[in-house]
Amino acid sequence: MSAVDRQSKTGVMGFALRPLGEQDIPQSAEIEREAFPGLFPATSFRRELRNRLARYLVAWRRDDQTVNGGSPGHDPAADAPGESQGDRNPSVLSRLFGGAQLLLGRRQPAWQPGQQFVAGFLGTWYMPDEAHIVSVGVRKQYRGCGIGELLLIGAIEQAVAREEKAVTLEVRESNCVARSLYLKYGFTERGVRKRYYTDNGEHAVIMTTDPILRPPFQQRFRELAEAHERRWGRADRVLY
Repeated sequence: MSAVDRQSKTGVMGFALRPLGEQDIPQSAEIEREAFPGLFPATSFRRELRNRLARYLVAWRRDDQTVNGGSPGHDPAADAPGESQGDRNPSVLSRLFGGAQLLLGRRQPAWQPGQQFVAGFLGTWYMPDEAHIVSVGVRKQYRGCGIGELLLIGAIEQAVAREEKAVTLEVRESNCVARSLYLKYGFTERGVRKRYYTDNGEHAVIMTTDPILRPPFQQRFRELAEAHERRWGRADRVLY
């Protein structure tokens, strides 16, 4: 029985959140390559760990018996692609670099038995009075399992704990699934960055929340977090 199947029987989600650690760098880089095959340059997760402005969370699988993230019985057609990404900005050069990697041979899986399996990550940069979500990635086989939403919940909780005023991000104009998720969590569209994505010249939609410390936002956020728990199970969230 997979972690996804088990959570529906126990009321506990098969995934939990904690801060990114050095041991998670290979898996996070692997997830980023899958979610953003055109990204160049790749995120230096090691540098981000030393960045005083950055905080990264990972969603790790509580059940480490499922090897390399298979989800028996999960329908790939139900995957939510927008949940997997924060719409990083790729380039032509990176696509050429990725093709060369394929010619040289496939990488070995970053996860090894005995390690906690990382299913997704989210990165936030903390600016004055604002939390800026810079990237979200979820493994393809785990999309549509509530992990992207769990990461977003954790990011908002972290921003509230730091008493930030708002949370903001950019998302591809065509990424309707992600835009719907963000709208559900109180983000509104505030503007457009023209031709922001270098792989195809697509525009980025700027989305920002209302003040996150005010009671109306807090009440709605609690309701959404509770609805996520009812659907997917209770998830431990260690934010620092």
